[in-house]
Amino acid sequence: MLRVRKLFLGAAFVLVAVMVSASANAVSLEDIQEAAGSIRSISADFIQEKHMKILVKPLVSKGIIRFQTPDALRFEYREPIKNILIMQGKSVSRYIHKDNTFVRDNGAAMGAMAVVMDEISQWLKGDFNTTVFDATIEGKPEPGRIILVPKDKAMSRFIQDIVLVLSEQPGVFKAVIIRESQDSYTLLRFEAVALNEDINPDVFATPK
Repeated sequence: MLRVRKLFLGAAFVLVAVMVSASANAVSLEDIQEAAGSIRSISADFIQEKHMKILVKPLVSKGIIRFQTPDALRFEYREPIKNILIMQGKSVSRYIHKDNTFVRDNGAAMGAMAVVMDEISQWLKGDFNTTVFDATIEGKPEPGRIILVPKDKAMSRFIQDIVLVLSEQPGVFKAVIIRESQDSYTLLRFEAVALNEDINPDVFATPK
């Protein structure tokens, strides 16, 4: 269960954040779905903060995200521990840094990943009301946010909800908050966001 939890949390906040185009002027989920068609690529840095009641200060990780339509993604942690998630179509691989090189992690929970990927295919289209989540949009506080609540009670034991904070910059989210419990949440903030720039295809190849 712990491995499935980590897999879903990691994939969910990244893929929601980078694959869906959101406008600061969006007033409905339909507006966001329509805007999703304008994004060709996204490049960004991210800072991830893990907050828990037992921690004096949050655990901080940093990395980069690269996305190219229709379905190529690189989600890379660069510090303090290096690992990479690469998606090409429905093929998903995770690589861990070991002995100065990246080694494929063949032990990943691929059954859980299949569930995540099915969800991602809907988010790619800007469709948040899926078989896994119920979605609502709130206009306040501005510029607004989308709340995703798990439909399945089993999932709600490790994800209470996912909050997507809209940005003033059309095309991106400002932050993603995953609330795992009353005393624990993960915050992902995006910086240096660039839209619709060319990305070298090697970025989505097996890392060396």
